[in-house]
Amino acid sequence: MGGRVTTWVLTVTLLAASLLASGAVIGGAQAGPAVATKEVGSLTLKSCDEVTSPGSLTWCGTVKRPWDPHDDSLGSFDLAFALVLPISGKVSKPAVVGLEGGPGYGSIASGQIYAEMLQPLLAHRALLVADQRGTGRSSPVDCDYDDSISACAKALGDRFDLYGTELVADDLGALIKALNLGVVDVYGDSYGTFVAQVFASHHPDLVRSLVLDGAYPVTGETAWYPTQGAAMRRAYTVVCERTKGCGEDKTGTMQLLTRLLTKIRKNVVSVRAPGADDKMHNVKLNPQNLNDVAFGGTYGPTTYREFNASLRAALAGDPLPLGRLVAESQAKTVDEPVSVYSPGLQVAVSCHDYPQLFDMAQSRAIRKSQYDAAVADQIKVDPDVYGPFKIREYLKSDFGTQPLCLPWPIATRNPWQLPGPPGGNYPDIPTLVLSGELDTITTPAEGAMVAAQFARARQVIVANSTHVNAMGDVYKCASQLVRDFFTDQDAVLAGEGGQCAAAIPPIVAVSEYPIKNYDLEEGVTQTAFDVIDRYLQATGSKGLGLRGGSWSAREWAPIVIELEDYRLYQNLPVSGTVRWNYDTGGVEVRAKALGRTFAGNWNSYRVGAGAHVQELG
Repeated sequence: MGGRVTTWVLTVTLLAASLLASGAVIGGAQAGPAVATKEVGSLTLKSCDEVTSPGSLTWCGTVKRPWDPHDDSLGSFDLAFALVLPISGKVSKPAVVGLEGGPGYGSIASGQIYAEMLQPLLAHRALLVADQRGTGRSSPVDCDYDDSISACAKALGDRFDLYGTELVADDLGALIKALNLGVVDVYGDSYGTFVAQVFASHHPDLVRSLVLDGAYPVTGETAWYPTQGAAMRRAYTVVCERTKGCGEDKTGTMQLLTRLLTKIRKNVVSVRAPGADDKMHNVKLNPQNLNDVAFGGTYGPTTYREFNASLRAALAGDPLPLGRLVAESQAKTVDEPVSVYSPGLQVAVSCHDYPQLFDMAQSRAIRKSQYDAAVADQIKVDPDVYGPFKIREYLKSDFGTQPLCLPWPIATRNPWQLPGPPGGNYPDIPTLVLSGELDTITTPAEGAMVAAQFARARQVIVANSTHVNAMGDVYKCASQLVRDFFTDQDAVLAGEGGQCAAAIPPIVAVSEYPIKNYDLEEGVTQTAFDVIDRYLQATGSKGLGLRGGSWSAREWAPIVIELEDYRLYQNLPVSGTVRWNYDTGGVEVRAKALGRTFAGNWNSYRVGAGAHVQELG
């Protein structure tokens, strides 16, 4: 959809480590003495610690790139990158290029996660990550389109139309050539899959293979993104059907949502609820906000776990659990610098490369007329495309960005266009497409569209999984398939590997949100689950309980979450410690409630793994 912006931040903390200053060269020479710089291709790189990987060293640098390859008067910028090389200096396999999503995120910051995903391939390979123009350290776009699309474009001046993906692909091609890397394997996630497709179609001589994780098509999609509604409805139905007791007596999630929407369309419900920023917020349960919650479930398991029970609570007169999901979905990471994520870059790419409901070559007034006509026509043709939400409810939400580019300037020098294959067809490049079964932003149906456009491609749908699967892969399945594919593309395309994708455990939905709980062991157990979900939703390292109290987190592997009178239930303040290992799923609980002590341990990634605390004597 417009922007395909990833609004969640990976909860993987990048562990800092010192690199030995040792000389590694590409092309087979032996490691030399400790040095601070290295010549790779035609570029001079400096030793850096952006990525730490066993047996490797990381080197950083920049390369000058023109803003407009056809107009030198607009100057140039420094394209920043990091290159991970084996200490041994022996590089016998193609380098891997990691392409981050957004648009708006740079790739260097994700280099650590790419390196962990690719181990042990990096023993004989290089890993290249570069911040595309307008992101990270490559002259990040510093304007916030939430304030004004027009003001953002004005701030970019003559360069407002020079952030398209085709230029990004040209930048990457020039960098690969400057480093003398030869042909490369490419991994892209989310918007990175869009970049990867454009790069492969415009520079096929540089690409050996593609992995597209959370893919959506460069060509063949419409501005309505009609697969999203069906994907959302199926995702919540699947989660409920795979949870014992969920959906009985007409309590399926879509049934509940339809009933609540009918009520709040007449009378909007307001509630004060804790948000993701350790603050209380006054929020409204209206169709637009619930649309954002429902579709936003694609960014992690929490909403899929909690939506059904929250809807039932709201219908029963307790809007607080659902209000909390709304408040968390509205979290704004206002302190996040544009070097981490650039919302201005997101709109600049969206308004140059993505399908629109109007002609970007026309004036704003004409665009608005075309937009209104397109909406009216869609309501007549397929009013339930985002059902149970109405089309206008979807369009008024933050998730519906079809009107995003109405105020964007007309680009005459570098006009709007879909940056598809120059000849209309993609080159014959082996391609692996990974799609999360529960992904509603880059849907499995869109992944199938992408796979169908490549002559040799395989799509693997990762069961019970959301948006992007090989990065931070706790189930060690999608990441292994990526490594298998880069090792032997033909074998994977023939069906080898990836069988584990069908065996990912289901997300277990919360059974209910009672205001009070008199089963202490069950109450403390559910409190532990709830605070882990809050950690995943939070914009920082502390937050509030549903009905009072607080939590704070520290350390990593395991994450240590301290509870201070944390109340999931009104009558059950819980204090103590929840230790959660993100990588393994291990949970250890030791807590006190109402003067009694409880302890337990289980694995959060295994269904039916004895998740329960017991009272200590």
